[in-house]
Amino acid sequence: MISTLAQSTNIIMSVRRHCIPFLIFLTTSGLGQSYLTNFHPDSLRFKPATAVRCFETPVIDGILDEAVWQSALPVDEFFQTNPLELTPPSEKTIVRILYDDNSLYISFQNYDSQPDKIKRPLTRRDIWMEGFNSNADWVGLSIDSQNNDLNGYFIAVNAAGIKIDVIISGQQGYDNSWDAVWDVAVNMNDEGWSAEFQIPFAIFQFKNSEVITWGIEFERHIHRLQEQNMWPGRRKSAQGIVYSLGVLNGLKDIPAQKQLEVLPYTLIGQGKQKNQFDVGVDARYGLSSSSVFNLTFNPDFGQVEADPSVLNLTAFETFYEEKRPFFSEGADFFNQRSQLFHSRRIGKSPDYLLPEDGEIENVPKNTTILGAVKLMGNTASGLNYGVIEAVTSEERGTWITDSSRSQLIIEPQTNYFIGRLETPVINDISRVGLMMTDVARLKYPGATVTGLDWKLNFLDNRLFSTGQVIHSSTNGTSGNAFRFNAGYTDPVWWSVRFWYGYYDDTFDVNDLGFLRRNNINWAGGRIELRKQEPWGKFLNNDFELKFMRK
Repeated sequence: MISTLAQSTNIIMSVRRHCIPFLIFLTTSGLGQSYLTNFHPDSLRFKPATAVRCFETPVIDGILDEAVWQSALPVDEFFQTNPLELTPPSEKTIVRILYDDNSLYISFQNYDSQPDKIKRPLTRRDIWMEGFNSNADWVGLSIDSQNNDLNGYFIAVNAAGIKIDVIISGQQGYDNSWDAVWDVAVNMNDEGWSAEFQIPFAIFQFKNSEVITWGIEFERHIHRLQEQNMWPGRRKSAQGIVYSLGVLNGLKDIPAQKQLEVLPYTLIGQGKQKNQFDVGVDARYGLSSSSVFNLTFNPDFGQVEADPSVLNLTAFETFYEEKRPFFSEGADFFNQRSQLFHSRRIGKSPDYLLPEDGEIENVPKNTTILGAVKLMGNTASGLNYGVIEAVTSEERGTWITDSSRSQLIIEPQTNYFIGRLETPVINDISRVGLMMTDVARLKYPGATVTGLDWKLNFLDNRLFSTGQVIHSSTNGTSGNAFRFNAGYTDPVWWSVRFWYGYYDDTFDVNDLGFLRRNNINWAGGRIELRKQEPWGKFLNNDFELKFMRK
């Protein structure tokens, strides 16, 4: 990578994602922070950092005084990206990267001329707005372990030691339900503060070749200055979360990370009418570094955070987020703007055969999930795949009328299938996907939905198009839907976008998806003019014209 050490004129060339090598930087000796003045913004993503294999494992305590850290190459060429774009940072940050057979080790030394003003809020894990964002001093890293410019992971810690981990994808895809097992420690000192990460390779999906190349990015937020610093740096108008990451070299000869996790549970309780005894298990096994197999038997709803109370006075169904670990891990792969898969349908409250008259008693709160399996991964050619199969039990209730009292099937035994394939087209960051869901009820009608989706990106993600074509078949009735979106973002001062879509009056995905209403169509467009650099007392300036029709 480019070093601030005095060297003769040096041309740095790097290959990432099967790109042809080309000139990306020109730096001259004696200029100190010359990387700040001689660069092309769109080439920053080819800037390399190097991980160094260590034979002595650092102690994760936040104190960076061990000799092993001095063997790592410093990464210190950070840019300020907010409020100013690609300018010198106000404070110095040094990152070092080590690894061994099992883990990646990353240290941040965050120099601060006013350490007494470092903001350290205490929150729960994964609370972005209160514990991170603009409300704290924090550091983090993004990793594209599949090296596909599309999917990745964001891991961060604030100055109080609060953790956050998120799966990131596409233009604005964030899934904070992912909670991986990794370690971090922070330490306050007279020069500022430091953070020390240990991140197991087992939590990533990657092609385990002899020499491994990943995408990587480092971030630091300074609260008192409301300043964001990044390596390698990116424009404010950069499109694609993962696309602008730098290059991580140096990883090689990493053993296969086959990891088995088993989480059993037993529930014993006593109620007014009957005793309760339940057993179940969740299991996760890494078949390879690029595929993961999950299994669950009678999953424990007791481990799930309760849904918030919602007063819904509308005619539309309330949407609740998925919080069960089996379904939440990797859920972003199945998410679409038109949502064909809503995992909360599996194990929902029994209601398929509710009678129109009388009363129902002794109905279980949730349909029992007898078992479910999930397989997710990717191939060397860039094909991503995901399959989920789940079976729920028959549920009965007591039907009470004026003249009788009888047992009634409320929810039949049901098999749920969800499958999705996604492959690159035209270039590595343009994708076309095919998805299918099927609900098969024992002795009762089911539902099948198929959908084609695309995400096309050109000109460094500035020109883009997304959309879906969907067909539903529910109880013998067919329906169709279409969604299209396209736009262009100029890197300096303007952008344009337009969209169109419709759901016909028989379109229905609610057996396994989520749709508030059908029989609608919509269209719209937007033109935006912006000044991204501070102007007077204003940090950002935007003027937007928008047209929408429903």
